[in-house]
Amino acid sequence: TAPSGSTSLKSRMKSELGKPFQTKVSLLPILFLFIVFSLAGMLATAHHMENNPEGTFANCCRVSLGTVACVYGVVYNLYHCRLGDIPQVVCAADEDVMDDYTDEELERMKLRPGIERALDVEHRKALRKVGIEMNKIKAGSKNTNHRGGGVPGASGIQR
Repeated sequence: TAPSGSTSLKSRMKSELGKPFQTKVSLLPILFLFIVFSLAGMLATAHHMENNPEGTFANCCRVSLGTVACVYGVVYNLYHCRLGDIPQVVCAADEDVMDDYTDEELERMKLRPGIERALDVEHRKALRKVGIEMNKIKAGSKNTNHRGGGVPGASGIQR
């Protein structure tokens, strides 16, 4: 007693439900969209990290990178059957790398030939630049105090 339109709809739904859903999608537009969204995400991340390095966005990026590094470390150690190293990967703390060396080993470490001299030259250059900047600051403060009667920020203009 059902109308003929409803039976045909039911029969069509049953026949369509039995078939797997198939569709063809071109790979080029999907690849293009993936590249565009990836570049936009990278630019947004770089912008937020540069303009607000202590903000929520930057902190989320740091947490995400830390999580990925931890998961990678666990998977790597599982793959290489290093089960004893997994707790060190999961519970790792950022400690100073120099703690891995004893005092004796640090004493025996030598710089490559020429590095010490290059470091001394660069150190002298930096000290010279700092001296020049300090002289400029001192000279500027003497000029300001002389013109303004010793009051900082005062120029020789009378009101």
